[in-house]
Amino acid sequence: MVQKLSIRELRALSAAGTLRQTIPFAAIVQQPPDELRRLAALQQPKTMVIPGKPQLARHALALVLGFQDMLAFPVGAGVDRIETVGRAPENDFVIEDPSVSSRHAELTWQSELAVVAIRDAGSTNGTFINGAQVSDQFAILSDGEVLSLGDAAFVYVTIDSLEGLLRMGGA
Repeated sequence: MVQKLSIRELRALSAAGTLRQTIPFAAIVQQPPDELRRLAALQQPKTMVIPGKPQLARHALALVLGFQDMLAFPVGAGVDRIETVGRAPENDFVIEDPSVSSRHAELTWQSELAVVAIRDAGSTNGTFINGAQVSDQFAILSDGEVLSLGDAAFVYVTIDSLEGLLRMGGA
């Protein structure tokens, strides 16, 4: 099973300079529920802009506004392999959400191309990247894209973006 880390733990790793040892390539970071994001956005005094990353800028609030208990899953390190994602405890990535199927999707790390890709594994509620449904063929994830598994939403971020966002959040 892939180690889950809270934003609080990511901030501590970043402050200690050991984040890249734990997350060498990228992470899938859980987004807070829509209502919490809406309330946080109302309290945010200014719009945040990250040049060249408009999608990431829209979802960066999940990291920088103090959602300390949101979870992150390191992805894309080590040996090339397919990892399972789902609600059942035997998955590599366990997502504890009732809208996530027991075996919902599969992630793969392709070290030669330095990419992470995902495909749906016949889930009930679907797998989506930025709202576009993913089929049973692997789709490559890009920095800042929103990954939805049923109702569970995540932002896929590379380690470079993650480090920058954690610094912006006062880590």
